[in-house]
Amino acid sequence: MNLSTASKTFQLLTRILDTRSSTEPFLPPAGEKKPLPLRPAEQPFPRCAPESQGIPSGHIQRFLEELERTVALHSVLVLRNGSLLCAAALRGQRLDAPKYTFSACKSVVSLAIGLLEDDGLLSLEEKAADIFEDLCPPAARRRLKDLTVEDLLTMRSGVLFTEAEALTEADWVRRFLSASTRGEPGGEFAYSSLNTYMLSAIVRRKTGGSLMDLLEERLFTPMGITDVLWETCPMGIEKGGWGLYIRPEDMAKLGQLVLDGGLWRGQRLISRNYIQRAASLHAQAPETCGDYNYGYQIWVGRRENTFLFNGMLGQNVLGFQDNGILVVTNAGEDTDFQESRYFEIVSRYFGGAFPASLPEDPAALSGLEETVRRLSDYSRPRDTIGPLGDPFLHRSFAVRDQRAPSTGLLPLALQVLHNNYTAGITSIAVSVRGGLPELLYRERDAVHRFPVGLGQPVITELRFRGDCYQTAVLGRFTHDEEERPVFVVRLEFLETPCTRTLKLILDRDGLLLRQTETPGVPYVYGKLAQAAAAPLYKPLLLMAAGGVEEDFLLYKTLQILSPELRFVQE
Repeated sequence: MNLSTASKTFQLLTRILDTRSSTEPFLPPAGEKKPLPLRPAEQPFPRCAPESQGIPSGHIQRFLEELERTVALHSVLVLRNGSLLCAAALRGQRLDAPKYTFSACKSVVSLAIGLLEDDGLLSLEEKAADIFEDLCPPAARRRLKDLTVEDLLTMRSGVLFTEAEALTEADWVRRFLSASTRGEPGGEFAYSSLNTYMLSAIVRRKTGGSLMDLLEERLFTPMGITDVLWETCPMGIEKGGWGLYIRPEDMAKLGQLVLDGGLWRGQRLISRNYIQRAASLHAQAPETCGDYNYGYQIWVGRRENTFLFNGMLGQNVLGFQDNGILVVTNAGEDTDFQESRYFEIVSRYFGGAFPASLPEDPAALSGLEETVRRLSDYSRPRDTIGPLGDPFLHRSFAVRDQRAPSTGLLPLALQVLHNNYTAGITSIAVSVRGGLPELLYRERDAVHRFPVGLGQPVITELRFRGDCYQTAVLGRFTHDEEERPVFVVRLEFLETPCTRTLKLILDRDGLLLRQTETPGVPYVYGKLAQAAAAPLYKPLLLMAAGGVEEDFLLYKTLQILSPELRFVQE
């Protein structure tokens, strides 16, 4: 991290942690999260009973029930031999919504590199300094003279330029090429999404078009993959290491492409040679990353013949090479790599041998289908407002709290991710429209007005300074242990792992608003505590937060992620 970047990163962190003022970003928000439609995938997988593919329906039902108890799961698909055996979405989640994949999309970038190699446009032994010769000053050329495309694919570039630093920089290619290094290229594995970003930039250099142009022509269109969005850097290059929105079933198609050695329904899209190398061991990952080593932007099982597309917070495409099973999940876990119990569970259920088929079992299949229905909030009847809602209706409250400038409706995780920070809440009100409560959440520069489903979620589009999110909103009226009226509203941002929960509590002094988000306090506090223990980041965090003691860091985390604000009636 150079001095300029360190200074800007420190300033941004300080602004985020200051609850008395809104966060001013260094770069203007791009507003690139356009509306993505909720509709089924094209060219869907054939649906069939699990028994037809040798897996008991009851086995999958028990798998779902254990995941429900153990993992913050949003959706799961189970396939074998290219047939979809089970598709389930939990709570307010939808299977027809494109999902933010985080680092799972790194594996999709690997497929694009395979296309270039197949076409003879790129050799994995090519030097990055040669590809970007016009952007690489002499000192950088000497430092990076041995850095190859394969080093980028295997996370062994050694370049010290991180995702956090990218939040304050405009030209990521130049910044990557000028960054300092740890060790020699091709040495130790050091995970960084900017390695993948450089692969995306290489695609642009080699083809003259974008990463999305290549993928749409060669993979997405032939496979019926639609409504895909890939965020770009300030220079217009796809982020590569993150930023992809894609439906779970469409992501499953790309996993099936790897499982089938580059074939899609009998058509050769990528060479078997590249797929086999991409899903083979090339770099030894630390045990702290989980039970997987690394191939070409694809994780490879240490003890099982598996491959994995893996994104933080639980976005996974896991393929079992020996039995043809593919499991695709989206979740909101508090994990980065493969620390979740999910991996032990899925291996226990699907890591063994299964017969080619089993006799039909209508009763077991009916039990599985009933479990899938039960997991979804949309299977429940709609409810009415009732007398518990009366204390809230047609009332408006103005905020009276110095922490209001840092509090907004969009989860903070998404504000940071999209460089799109709130200007602060000013008031909140509840009215009625169409028999449902309607919440009016007013910020200094925006008004969010949306219906709240009762019993069953209502889908609404929420817009935040140019970014648009499909959101499932579900509420309930209740009271707390002190018999105070309470209105609880849960907003699931369907295309992301994030959920925002609002708890409105009425008392003699007016309204108390408690906001939480998931993933939230445990995850962020863990990150801050980890930074406080690192010699490189401890001074930065000390200056930005004002302290690094565990209790103080937890206090700061609660302030920004779980604020409690006082309102008075207008």
